[in-house]
Amino acid sequence: MKFAMNCMCDESLMESLRAGETSAYEWVYKKYYPSVARFVQRNSGNEGDAEDLFQESVLILYQKIAAPDFQLTSTLKTFLFSIAKNNWLKKLRDEKLVTVPEDQLISIQDIQDFASEEPSPEDVQHERLNAWMARITVHCQRVIKSIYFSHEPMDNLMVTMGWKNRHTAVNQKYKCIQQLKRASEIG
Repeated sequence: MKFAMNCMCDESLMESLRAGETSAYEWVYKKYYPSVARFVQRNSGNEGDAEDLFQESVLILYQKIAAPDFQLTSTLKTFLFSIAKNNWLKKLRDEKLVTVPEDQLISIQDIQDFASEEPSPEDVQHERLNAWMARITVHCQRVIKSIYFSHEPMDNLMVTMGWKNRHTAVNQKYKCIQQLKRASEIG
């Protein structure tokens, strides 16, 4: 499955990262690197430090998501940033560059990075979509993802899902869209 550069679904992104798709890694760098770079530069680092840290963090991210029992409990952006933050703070401690207690540094950083940065419209839309998808059945999640994210042809989906005919497929698609619509009306 080729990763679409405009895709904002963490699950699709993780699948593409697991598959080693270059476009997914490029998207991660473009979208997530700036906040890591700001954090490093605000906390005794430079651009080179930020680049090294980000590469290390993406490698750790890849190792984590490749594990079969991995469960993402936050957004992918938050997870990656946490890896980077923890590794940078460890490096500062190891090099004795931190004179402020770590818990205060983290609080200062969190305020600087997340409070000063408004989420992009794409991030807001992504969070909403994830919340709506979580409210529908697993069956409908699969149908919606197959049709709209993977762009699977309806004839292929009919075979995969075991539907008898095109009418049944169209009916299932409609029911799943209605579930998603109801989920979006809840919040």
